[in-house]
Amino acid sequence: MAVVKQDDRSADAGEATREYEAELAALRSDRNRWRGEAQNLAEQFQNTPTIDRSYLLTKGTMRQRQTYHMLARELKAAEIERRRELGQKYLAEQALAPETSKLVVLQKDGFASVDLSRHPLVQAAVKECRDTYQEAIDSGKELLSKDSLEFVGDAGWPFIASGGVYKLATSPLLLAPVIRYFGMMPIMTGFGLLSARNEEFYPHSSQRLHFDPEDRTQLKVFIYVTDVDETSGPFMAVPAEDSAVLYNNPDFRLARQDDSAVREGSIRTFTGKAGTAIFCDTCRCLHAGARPGDKKRLMLSIEYNMPTHLNSKLWEGDPTPERRSRTLKVRDYNLNEYTEALLAHPKPV
Repeated sequence: MAVVKQDDRSADAGEATREYEAELAALRSDRNRWRGEAQNLAEQFQNTPTIDRSYLLTKGTMRQRQTYHMLARELKAAEIERRRELGQKYLAEQALAPETSKLVVLQKDGFASVDLSRHPLVQAAVKECRDTYQEAIDSGKELLSKDSLEFVGDAGWPFIASGGVYKLATSPLLLAPVIRYFGMMPIMTGFGLLSARNEEFYPHSSQRLHFDPEDRTQLKVFIYVTDVDETSGPFMAVPAEDSAVLYNNPDFRLARQDDSAVREGSIRTFTGKAGTAIFCDTCRCLHAGARPGDKKRLMLSIEYNMPTHLNSKLWEGDPTPERRSRTLKVRDYNLNEYTEALLAHPKPV
């Protein structure tokens, strides 16, 4: 029978202890690694199996946002096709205004501007906006504001379906270029009058370059309600092809950017008289505005989206979107197939 010396047993025990500690370290490492993986997955898709659109709106990477957009296009293929056909029918049937009948927003630019100051629809909308602003000032009530912007009026109140703003927003004058850009009849998700608080610079505001979060593409139409020059805090945008340095970065998350983030000389500044219209894809083009200046700037903003936007339902029975369409407050009792598709919500009763 073999005799085991005490020091041999001690050596074996020491080796076993080291092996055990190594196994524990490996387990801790694996545990921490898998915990990290779980946290990454939780960040990407919170509340699985439902898709957390509020997360995508504020924190999603460009890769995650693109994946959602592709999913939405697949699930809404029939609706998109219906809107393509409706858009072509609209362009063929409607009497297009000469000011925008040939206007095309190029995909490489993502924006275009045109002087519509002499068009009666624009003049009526500008007057309604100015009257609304003056009434708000005369009331003495404090306007709802967020950093560099004050919100003067919104879809449904005070801008009702019989008013000039709604008639402009639903007219061929604006819809024709939007339909050409999307290739389909869009959804109008909101419109409102904005007053620039351009007395000072707000570092976390839309005065810095940013993308809008609603989708991978959307078109906003901005109508100047006041004359805007370099001292009024004019709207600014970077062409889509130059904004692609961030837009095509799969790991980029939406955040305010300094002007140095883009190619020098690529920022376009839009000045013009009241009635100037700017069409801009604010999801593809970095943009900013209302920077400090000496003059007041009032601007009407109208939002057009595709059925893939993050505030819309993906399927019947899908949980209510995080944010309801702002046009739900519009009570249009004379809907036709075009305005019904444009508003994309039930008829008023």
